[in-house]
Amino acid sequence: MTMDYYNARRIPSFYSPASSPLESPLHGVVPSLQLLENKKQLCHRLIDGQLPNMPVGFPFHHVMDAYGNPRLSHDPFEFWERLDFNSRCSGHLSACISFTPAARDSDYSKREYFSWCVTMAKLDLRPFTRGPPPKAPVAHVRVDPEVMRSSYGRRIESDPNIILRALSTSLELGLLVTIMFEENTSGAGNWSKYRNVVFVGTANNGRRSILFNAGSFRIR
Repeated sequence: MTMDYYNARRIPSFYSPASSPLESPLHGVVPSLQLLENKKQLCHRLIDGQLPNMPVGFPFHHVMDAYGNPRLSHDPFEFWERLDFNSRCSGHLSACISFTPAARDSDYSKREYFSWCVTMAKLDLRPFTRGPPPKAPVAHVRVDPEVMRSSYGRRIESDPNIILRALSTSLELGLLVTIMFEENTSGAGNWSKYRNVVFVGTANNGRRSILFNAGSFRIR
């Protein structure tokens, strides 16, 4: 089923992944209402692209070559965004958006992905604790390297909104979002130069569903 990914009405559930740490003996707990408000705030920023610290070239980033010219890099990076909050506690809450490239020398049987992850540093409720506060993963988007080698991969490189809005969907629904080629069960299109790109959501229980069909794109 094809959905209008950019105009579809989504119900903001803001589920936390089951692996998210909710408390720590050193750093206390973020109030649940505050955490919900921060997730909503971050979701709106992702949809609107209002991330002041987002690097040029996102979802990748630009670096300078030996001649001082910018080039697109697929090396790992991360950046932080400070979030507003209403709390009696001192300090601030931040979200970290990080990128990890697919391993080039990995065994093909163990597929590696381009990966974007959002984590939130928990609010420190105690004034004299040591060490950084723990991070809680709240959104995760993966892209199959085969998709990056297709014409849709060029679109991902040039349009930051694709990954940003996929992250917002992951954050709202509490799903791992994987951008991949649609599985061909009939085998009729194995030799086609075009394949459908789909956004697949995976829940904590392993259940998968197609969230969005981006359409058919040429394989490089």
